[in-house]
Amino acid sequence: MSEEKRPGGLTALAVINFVFSGWGFISLLGLAVFFAFIGKIPTDQMQEPQKTQFEAFQDMGVYVFVMIFVLSLISSVLLLLSGIGYLKQKKFLGRTIGNIYAVIAIVGSVFSGMMFPSELGGGFNIGSIIGLIYPILTLILLNTTFRDDLTN
Repeated sequence: MSEEKRPGGLTALAVINFVFSGWGFISLLGLAVFFAFIGKIPTDQMQEPQKTQFEAFQDMGVYVFVMIFVLSLISSVLLLLSGIGYLKQKKFLGRTIGNIYAVIAIVGSVFSGMMFPSELGGGFNIGSIIGLIYPILTLILLNTTFRDDLTN
């Protein structure tokens, strides 16, 4: 029985997903710690730019924090699952979950750009462009180059 070889690009995509997923889980841990201590951080010793950023962060409201946390958690889990799907060359786990991740990541980037004040990096800037590159690249690669490589 001949076994099909997995394309190197698909393996690279899986590795990138694992790296971004791990980075996302570590960021979620940092975000949770920050949320836990946000009320205990003294602002009287902060310099003016940091104080302005911190006050803007506090003014955003808890619903935005929850939305950011949930979107980040979902994106990290989807990255992990789709990376496994890429390695196993599974159509649903790789292609479908990868496409879902990409759409959620694009929506999350647009949402962050609209909801964050400019003091916190909101709006259309280099960060939002970087946040859109990998999801768009994932959509393109999964639906063109690797379309026939993901089976079952």
